[in-house]
Amino acid sequence: MPDTETEYIKQSPATTDSIMETAHIIHDLGSRQFACGEEILLIDREIHKLSPWGDFNFNDLKMLKERGIDIRLYELNAVQFSNIPGDIKIFILSRTKTTIRLAAVFTDENNASFPYEHISLPEVSLSQLELQRADKTKEIESIQKELEKLSVHKNNLRYAIAEIDQALEFEHAVSTMSREEKVAYITGYIPENHVDTVKAAASKNGWGLMITDPSGDDPVPTLVENPKFLRAISPVFKLLGTIPGYKEFDISLWFLIFFSFFWALIIGDAGYGILFLILTIIGRIKFKKVSFELFLLLFITSITTIVWGAITGTWFGVEALSKTRALSWMIIPSISSFAGPDSGTDIIIMNICFFVGAIHLSVAHLLNFFRIFPALKSYSEIGKISLIWGLFFLTRNLVLSFELNPFTVWFICAGLILIFIFSEQKGRFFKGILDSSANLLVIALNSISFFSDIVSYVRLFAVGLAALEVAKSFNSMAMSLGSGVFAVIGSVLILFIGHGLNITLSAMSLIVHGVRLNMLEFSGHLNMEWSGYTYKPFKKVL
Repeated sequence: MPDTETEYIKQSPATTDSIMETAHIIHDLGSRQFACGEEILLIDREIHKLSPWGDFNFNDLKMLKERGIDIRLYELNAVQFSNIPGDIKIFILSRTKTTIRLAAVFTDENNASFPYEHISLPEVSLSQLELQRADKTKEIESIQKELEKLSVHKNNLRYAIAEIDQALEFEHAVSTMSREEKVAYITGYIPENHVDTVKAAASKNGWGLMITDPSGDDPVPTLVENPKFLRAISPVFKLLGTIPGYKEFDISLWFLIFFSFFWALIIGDAGYGILFLILTIIGRIKFKKVSFELFLLLFITSITTIVWGAITGTWFGVEALSKTRALSWMIIPSISSFAGPDSGTDIIIMNICFFVGAIHLSVAHLLNFFRIFPALKSYSEIGKISLIWGLFFLTRNLVLSFELNPFTVWFICAGLILIFIFSEQKGRFFKGILDSSANLLVIALNSISFFSDIVSYVRLFAVGLAALEVAKSFNSMAMSLGSGVFAVIGSVLILFIGHGLNITLSAMSLIVHGVRLNMLEFSGHLNMEWSGYTYKPFKKVL
């Protein structure tokens, strides 16, 4: 299948009439296939309703009724069954703990004495319904074969769709052109580094051209152009459907760096990392048309996971592997996963999480500082960085019982003072201080929220620890089965299912927590709203 639009538009397209005829045929077949699927659902409901009663001929029941013998079907509970009049002839068809299904025979004499409503059943037998279902299934299969035959026209159809889209875009551009007397003109946006190209095209074709910078109110689209290695993070942005606004930061570099680290801490197992790396290499070889950026992201995150798992001694959650000569030399004892409950490694890893959080948030405010410098307001960002590190030391003390750093109070106080003085500065120094006084409560609440933001990074430790404990539990279950043939088979199944489940849950946690720390905490401190939309230039592609 062609990988890009330009690949299939180079092919010689069929005539417009033949393409439209093919499209109508495909549409009709698809509609019929959908209708058959709906009919099968209705038939399945009738089969489900009729199955408990078995297969019988409804014409026989009609014939008996014409001769004065009326047979009706009932579903009753035990109490209702015990209250059936004695003059009614009944035949029990099936019985469960809660339901009794029966057929009751009525004549003119006893017809009025039965107090319950009978079951209304379709006038088609079970075998007939099953035949109808089989016919519809065959029809769907036949339609599917026809659609598969028509798939040879897919490139012509793609060409036609691209041609129609281009025509619509052109007509939209024409209809929205502005006019000044005899002059009609079109407006749009071009990247700054493409200005010379547009000027050259205007000169060659005799176009009138006026280039101005966008005003503050213009809805400027966003074009993100990154080096090849930074495009690794683009699959995450595409998955989230997020684009930075024109005046917002492109955080691709920082997102990739910290997301890779978060991935390593959450997955936390070098064995899983090697498995990811192998699957990434195989996937790249097998699916060459799939976006390269996705495989680059998986390659980077696999490497970081292997490194973190190796220095913590985590290989599929098996302690014995971490003690082998080939692997034990890589372990940093202070963060070893199997150092024991009294070793304090948990405290150290949580401290690392808080430290990374402080760095992560500090980067955000440092970027803010350089963006608005030399305006006085930029110094409030320095105050926020100071506050973050003061709260980092306070968090270590309150949560991890570390000795309180003697500079903690100084960091916090200096940060609060700088925030108070400079956060509302807009050109007039003392007026800015008065404005801060009016917003003192808001400033105080925002500053306090920094503490919870730092603490939230402990989720990296918690999720990683949970993944390790799950792996260890499944390993223990597998080893407890013994050494027989069936025990070995059972152990392999437990390990396969258990570790597969653990990887799946870790991956889900990664999306929830690893992405959240970048999209909420980090982006929130950058004051990003992700309000952008993709730059899509008006151009001829056919």
